[in-house]
Amino acid sequence: MIQNYKVDQGATFESLLFLSCEPKTAFGDSSRQETTEDGLPKWEAQLVARFRQFGRATNEIIKVGLVAEHQPGADLAPATPVHLIDFEIGVMDKKDRDGNVTGAQVWYRCSEVRSTAAAGRARGSNSGQGSTAEAAS
Repeated sequence: MIQNYKVDQGATFESLLFLSCEPKTAFGDSSRQETTEDGLPKWEAQLVARFRQFGRATNEIIKVGLVAEHQPGADLAPATPVHLIDFEIGVMDKKDRDGNVTGAQVWYRCSEVRSTAAAGRARGSNSGQGSTAEAAS
């Protein structure tokens, strides 16, 4: 069972900082970039997500999938504050080799990474500049 949820970034994170974006490589073949059925390249952005947990600041690196003809975030420097367009989290059953459910697998994806630094936007806003990409599949 797969479930997707849209993420309200303003309510979830104190900040999101861009770190890098690299090609998502094919399983078992690290020299080949994964593509969609339409042939568009898949990418994996890494971001620092800052949020409050039990009243304390917590930071985690999250990997977010994107699909784009050209590298998303190529114009973004590391530690640039960003907003993710169409940001969602997906949850699906994690199964062993025999098909038994052993837990849950969580993934993130978005359609675009936009810098919030240049525009001076408030957290959670959808306006600004940045790199464009289609939603990962």
